[in-house]
Amino acid sequence: MSSATEHSDLLTLTVVSLLLRNLGFETSCGLFQIIFSYLDPPKHYERFLLRRLCRVFRRVLKATVPSGKFTTFPHPNYPTLNGLMDALNALYEEDPSKAPKIVFVMEGTFHGNNSRVNINYPLRMIGAGQNQTFLDGYGLCIGGTQEEGKRVNMQDFTMKESYMHGLFANSGLSFLCKDMTFTQCGDCGVYATNTKGRLINCVITQCRGSGIYCSVNALIEVEGDQTKVDGNGTGGGYGDTYGLNTYDTSSRIHLLFPLTKESVSTNNRNGNYSNNGTIETFDTFESL
Repeated sequence: MSSATEHSDLLTLTVVSLLLRNLGFETSCGLFQIIFSYLDPPKHYERFLLRRLCRVFRRVLKATVPSGKFTTFPHPNYPTLNGLMDALNALYEEDPSKAPKIVFVMEGTFHGNNSRVNINYPLRMIGAGQNQTFLDGYGLCIGGTQEEGKRVNMQDFTMKESYMHGLFANSGLSFLCKDMTFTQCGDCGVYATNTKGRLINCVITQCRGSGIYCSVNALIEVEGDQTKVDGNGTGGGYGDTYGLNTYDTSSRIHLLFPLTKESVSTNNRNGNYSNNGTIETFDTFESL
């Protein structure tokens, strides 16, 4: 950070501090409600920092991310996201209370060179938006120990050109993906076995294998009117690939009304959905 930027930030904080001190709490809240109404809504990371700054911002800005320990990527000590997550997993093993529960991934395109990002404890990984944050050549691998009420939350970024699956969840923590895109993955977009996950307004497209692959003893719930599983199975030689693929009778894909398998899964090369397991529409979902 340059000295000019530091001076500007310090001046801004000083002005804000004087306003809050001299105007009083309620008046300051009203003033900043007006100010924020003329600005673009702060994104998750900016909103998170503003709410930590003072109680006026906590009143004016609705929380989109719970408070807690956090870190960011890019990180000055870890040039790759998999390197950062390996360090965080080790820290959690040593002392869970010391490990950040939130990882903010900044705007930009970050190249993983066919790297796997292991997430082995409950946390939130949050990007700047599907069209602002791109993890290119990374694959997410959800592990850890299954525990009631514990899960990995991911939102607002795009997984692109993963070497294998965009997201691979194997006998570990449950997961929730919101407002994400999985595209051009080397195998499936989302693959789960012996676990439970939910996809909200996610787009899965142009993957070589199936869009969503629900393997043994897995449940994947799908909701949101922006949901789309389209144009997958591009591998050509791949057999038994579908937009929505269930491995056997223990495999379940549940869609939240008004979604149907026909409306969600379209234009997938070898078929839009399999008939091995259960693919059904439900009126409600239970809490993850």
